[in-house]
Amino acid sequence: MITVYLIRHGQTESNTTGFYMGRSDEDLTKAGYEQARCLSSRLAGLSIASVYTSPLRRTHATAAILAEPHELEPRVLDDFIEIDLGEWQGLHMDEISRRWPELWQQWRTDPSEVAIPNGESLTEVTERAIPTFHRIVETNRGKQTMIVAHEVIVKVIVAYVLGAPNNIYRRFEISNTSLTVIQFVDNKPSLIGLNDKSHL
Repeated sequence: MITVYLIRHGQTESNTTGFYMGRSDEDLTKAGYEQARCLSSRLAGLSIASVYTSPLRRTHATAAILAEPHELEPRVLDDFIEIDLGEWQGLHMDEISRRWPELWQQWRTDPSEVAIPNGESLTEVTERAIPTFHRIVETNRGKQTMIVAHEVIVKVIVAYVLGAPNNIYRRFEISNTSLTVIQFVDNKPSLIGLNDKSHL
């Protein structure tokens, strides 16, 4: 058996202001650091064998706080980086909705078929994230591991584990420093917990 703890990074300023910062190297807010410490305390008693993170500052800062009680160094995996927002990068959601009204409406309802202008689609995110997820599972058989990433990465992994298409993307929430738990038994994945925020 392997247990994978999927964690979204702590709060950033853009998470509260509506800007689409994408791959910009945004740090956590004071509240975001506090969220990470609360989750770290909750998970400190587990036997964690490894911690993986997206290369961006907000995920790496969260992962470092979670890894500390286990005396681990987070391992950076580029395939877990945020979705490439292309022309939407750095824009406020109001500006995106004004300049690309139809695409924005589709993005807010069912983004599974949206190709962001000069950016990525959810299919492309899935194609890079899922093989890396499988490598982590293979490497950590019989162990417990953490993956600290972004909302989009957690959501495409959850959809994959459920055997569902990405059109379920808007049907569940993944909040900052929420805990989503996946267990593999005999190579079969099960979703054990979703968007758990009880530590907050």
